Amino acid sequence: MRAWSRLLQILLFALLILAAGCGRTPLPDGPPKPAPTSIAQAESLKQGGVAWTNEEIRIHYNRVVATIGPADEQWKREGIGAEERARRASRIRHEARLLCRAMMSSAVEVELLRRRDQEKYGNPDGPTFEQLVESGRKKGLSGDALYEGIIASAQRTDEAVNAAFGIRRSP
Repeated sequence: MRAWSRLLQILLFALLILAAGCGRTPLPDGPPKPAPTSIAQAESLKQGGVAWTNEEIRIHYNRVVATIGPADEQWKREGIGAEERARRASRIRHEARLLCRAMMSSAVEVELLRRRDQEKYGNPDGPTFEQLVESGRKKGLSGDALYEGIIASAQRTDEAVNAAFGIRRSP
């Protein structure tokens, strides 16, 4: 099972590198493509002829994830507790994952991502909040520290995948 999981990870990474580097065309002049805020909107835009490159989708994903930090600061000012803030941060990250998959034009690539998540988390759509809590507990975290860890991790994206697309994220 581990060998299959590792093979899927290698294949997915190779596919992402190929998509990022081979046949790369400059972004078109003119107005940017619309950035959907829901899966339904992404599907509607796709049906209307909008197609995003994997690079554009990754940039959008990073932009959505980058909203978590400022949102968390606002939630703190509103007096929202660490557990609820962690749930919200996790939800934003999870919804960004699903939205960006809905933006993808290749069903094969989406399926590879879903299989990777199934192997890694036991869920084709990524980790659940409960799994994130359990993972934090296994690291020895508890109380607010556990939830702050979830908030922090929700703001980090895979640097290797970003690098494959030439994307640099500031810490």
